[in-house]
Amino acid sequence: METNAEHETERELILRCQSGDRQAFEGLVKRHYQGAFRMALYWSRNREAALDISQEAFVRIYRNIQRFEAERSFAAWLYAITKNLCRSYRERQQKRWRVFSDLPAGQKNSSNSRPYAEEMEAALPEASSESMIEAEEQRRLLWKAIRELPEGDREVIILKDIEEFSYREISEALEIPIGSVMSRLYHARKKLARRVEGLLGET
Repeated sequence: METNAEHETERELILRCQSGDRQAFEGLVKRHYQGAFRMALYWSRNREAALDISQEAFVRIYRNIQRFEAERSFAAWLYAITKNLCRSYRERQQKRWRVFSDLPAGQKNSSNSRPYAEEMEAALPEASSESMIEAEEQRRLLWKAIRELPEGDREVIILKDIEEFSYREISEALEIPIGSVMSRLYHARKKLARRVEGLLGET
């Protein structure tokens, strides 16, 4: 059953949240949770961590919603919070592995999680039913090429071409001018196109 939150604009939901309406906040979570999970997965490279991080991101948003300017991009704010949480997670992991690296091999815990590459391919938007095999191969090849880009190029490609952020949202998320977003995206796309061509030549 559809709720009123599904028909409201994002600004209306945010204003209701700021008035203490928990149902409106649930509407925001419903709209953005999958995107938050994907963004957490982009940065954490771990499915279980991404689930925890995306939940923690919404907890922080709920605690700070009163300070958010409703005219700004909620998705950009969510991305910035998620990215910062992922950076903290990766820093903790690096410290953890520095400690465990000195242990005998038999005492180290092995990971049963799926490889990061497989997780990311699964997180990309679903292909249509037509030419499914070809579409899946294109998805695999595209993500391989994206993974090989420098981090800054990979980030702007993901935000614009996969998550479909607007230029303004990317500008807010990365805290750079829109002109810089457009320039960075232009060069990132050129690098990606060259890398895809290189991978096609290898097949």
